[in-house]
This record gives sequence, C-alpha cells and structure tokens, in this order.
Amino acid sequence: MTECKQEEKRIEHLKLVVRAIRKVNQLIVTEKNRDKLLIGICDNLVENCGYYNAWVALLDESRTLMATAESGLGEKFQPMVEQLKDGKLTTCAQKALVESAAVVTIDPPSTCTDCPLAKEYSGRGAITARLEYGGRVYGLLSASVPADSLMEAEEISLFEEFVGDIAFSLRYIELEEERKQVQRAAQKAESRYRYLFNNAGNAIFIRDLKGNIIEVNQEAAALTGYTLDELTKMNISRFLSTANLMLVMEKQQALVKGRAHTKRYELELIKKDGTRVVTESLSRLLTEKGQPVGIQAMVWDITEQKRLHKNLQSYIAEITRAQEDERKRIARELHDETAQSLACLAQDIEDISRDKDQLSEETIQRLEQLRTRIGNMIEEVRRFSHELRPGVLDQVGLMPALELLADEMNEERKVNVRIKVIGSERRLSAEAELVLFRITQEALRNISKHSQATETMVRVEFDAEKVKLNVIDNGRGFELPELLDEFASRGGLGLIGMRERASLLDSSFSVTSLPGKGTTVAIEVAE
Repeated sequence: MTECKQEEKRIEHLKLVVRAIRKVNQLIVTEKNRDKLLIGICDNLVENCGYYNAWVALLDESRTLMATAESGLGEKFQPMVEQLKDGKLTTCAQKALVESAAVVTIDPPSTCTDCPLAKEYSGRGAITARLEYGGRVYGLLSASVPADSLMEAEEISLFEEFVGDIAFSLRYIELEEERKQVQRAAQKAESRYRYLFNNAGNAIFIRDLKGNIIEVNQEAAALTGYTLDELTKMNISRFLSTANLMLVMEKQQALVKGRAHTKRYELELIKKDGTRVVTESLSRLLTEKGQPVGIQAMVWDITEQKRLHKNLQSYIAEITRAQEDERKRIARELHDETAQSLACLAQDIEDISRDKDQLSEETIQRLEQLRTRIGNMIEEVRRFSHELRPGVLDQVGLMPALELLADEMNEERKVNVRIKVIGSERRLSAEAELVLFRITQEALRNISKHSQATETMVRVEFDAEKVKLNVIDNGRGFELPELLDEFASRGGLGLIGMRERASLLDSSFSVTSLPGKGTTVAIEVAE
C-alpha cells in the first residue's frame, strides 16, 4: 500500500514537471524579453514543479556574469550574485559547464562547501545544468529539489530537456536581437543615404539599363524643369538628343563589360522648356547579386562654366595671336636689322684689319678676336630669331619647318626624330601651320626633357578635308589624370598650352599615355 502511494506521489510530481515544461514552452513562444523570460522560468519551476528555489546565471564566453534571475531565494541569493560577479564559480557550476549531462548533488551542505547557498539546501538536493545550444554555452540553471526526486532518471531527463528548450529560446532571442540590430543599422544607413540623396548639391538619376528613370532627387528636377513625379515616369531619351543618348549607352556598355572606370563626360541636356544646358555626368554601375541592374548618374550644370571657359579661350587666343605677331616682329627685326648691323660692324673691323702697315701685331690680333666674337653674336641672334619664328615656316610651309626642327633635335643626339608623311602634302593656312608647328615643337621639347625616349615619330596625314598630326615617342609614359587641367597643379603647363593652341583652330586635341608604353600627342585640324 505504501509503495502504491509513493508511486502515485512520484507520478504526480512528474506530471507537475511536465506541466511546468509546457508552461515554460508557452512562455518561450510569447515572451521575447530575455530578462522577463528568465524570471518566468524560475517562477514556473518553483510554483509548478514543487522545487524549493531556482536560479539562472547567464555568462559570456569568458564566463563573465551578464544576467541573473531567481525564485524562492530573495535576498539570500545576493551572495551568490556577488561571487559570480567576481568570477568565482562553485564546484558544481564549474562541473556543469563542462559536462553535457545535469550535475546532481544529493547533499549540498556537506559537498558544496564553496557555495553560499549550501546552508539553504539542508535536507534537500540540487540539480544544475548548462544552458547549451549549437555548441554555445549561455550559462547555468540550478534548482533545489526534494532529494528523493533526484534518484529518478525521469526527473533528471525532464530537467535536461527543459534546459535544452531554455537554451534554444536564448539562442532565438539572440538571433532576433541581431536581426533587429542589423535592421536598425540598415534603417540608419537608409536614412543617411536618403538625407545625402535628397540634399546633394548635384542632380542624381537612378535608372534601369533601358534608360527608364526609377528615382531622382530635387536637384534633378531643378536641372531639367520637370517635377519629381514626371521624371520617374520618363526615359532619359526624353531630354537627350540622339547623339547624346548614343554616348550614354556607349558609356553604359563599357561599365557593364568592365572595360571602363567611372569617369566624367559632357552631355547636352534638353530641359522641359526646350532650352539646352551643358552638363557633366559621373556614372556608376548598380548591381544586384553580381548582375548589372541599373546606373546611378550624378549630373551638374556646367553651362556657365563652359561660357566662361569659352570667353577665357577667346582671351587666350587673342593673347597668343598677339604674342605670335610680336615674336614675328622681333624675329624680323633681329634678322633684318640687328644681325645686319652686326654683320656690317664685322665687315668694318675686317676692313680696318687689312691696313696692316698702320697697325701693330697686337692690335690686329685684338681686332680679329673682336670680329670672331661679333660673328658668334650674329649666329646667336639668328638662332634666337629662328626660335622666335622660323622663317622657313612662312616662306616654304609646315613640312620643311618640321624637317628642320627634326634635324635640330637629331643634332643634339638625345632622341632620334623621324618625319612621316601620309597623303599628298599641301600648304595650309598660315594660322594652321603655325599651330601645328608650335604643338610639335613643344611636344619634342617635352620628349627631350622628360620622356627618356630614344625614338620619336612625327606623323602628318593629309586627308581631303583635314590634317592629322601625331607625335609618338617610345618613352617611359605616365598616368593620365581624369582631366587635362589637373596637369596645371603638377606644373605640366606644356600639354595645357598645346591644347589651348589647338583650340585656336577649334580642332580636336588628345594625349594618350601609359607608364612604360610611351606617349602620343594628337591633333586633327579641319581645312
């Protein structure tokens, strides 16, 4: 009869434990706050399992205390909290942290001498297990239970199952918190992007690869004259000419195929009212899962900048023409007057030197030295006159002047310069010949000073309607900046001067170069 009552009592206790597990599982599903969950777990064990008390300690990977909860102990639990804060784990706690099975203590007062709660467990047992899920240990759950319950394998098994469910819930809460942190970070990043997007000083267009506009900022509306709503229903072809649209798609294709970096280029944009503005655009490829999906373009109005630049170019053109006219005048005066006067002086000295009977040997020698010095001065004046304005350029044209320039470079023996003519050679306008000569002269001067080249070719190609001139060297080359104007900050004014001279003829000018691959200066003049 007694054994039946004990069995009934054991079964009833196990039912209480199962009921508590169910309630905790319900709590796990509904409670997302970690601290409230831990308190609820401890309360359930005490209220529904018949446990005397229960406590939980969460630890980080270095076993530093992060949080605690208890039920049935009250202020008596505080010494244990302080001990855990100091990093002093009790013997049973240390054992539980390294073992997968629950640690059972039949008589804590006699065996757990380092536990501040041991005296509260007189006549009772204790069970402690680690909260572990997926290889991660989150902490400990310990409970004071009737000693005879600890003899039951079912009791221990249910407790271990219970602990596994708690560890799973802690992992779920951890993942949820990480998700929220990622979401908050994404929202913060999105908010920051939105602020920068909407307050950018330049127009920003986001579009698909077919040119359909997806999103724009307020500056884009101000630039085009369309509203934000109108723009997001448009294709970029609405405000680009056919030629400009082809240019945009060409740049897009280069980005998609990975053949180009993000670079600025000019576009003419047609506003809603029909007026046209010159803009500069900087585009980048948008991808999704590694696949190109669209283009983000930053666009700004450079119409006024272009107008000012054109005015500046006109001013530079006038200065350059005036400079060339002055060089020509000075060169003519040096050649026709100064050099002739010096020649006459040399002749007079020679005439005096012929009257040897009237002059001492010393005087004759000094006169001869003086005549030699004057001869050298004449050569220097003529050389200076030639550098100011080669007479051959005005007299017989561009090609003889280039041949003479190449001969002078070859005499210096620094670089071997060759001239190559393609097509039927002909005379050009005086201004065109002067510009082509000056650009070649400056290019050869740069090659001699900086390129370390051994070979240079000046190639002149005569077509029916235009002339192309290329100066090609095999020197060390250099990394080209995004804009030629950036050479000014590096002290490279020679290339900028060539470009400005080319602009006098409204001709195209380009420079191509790569480190170790030499440099090519090219100009194309329509005639």
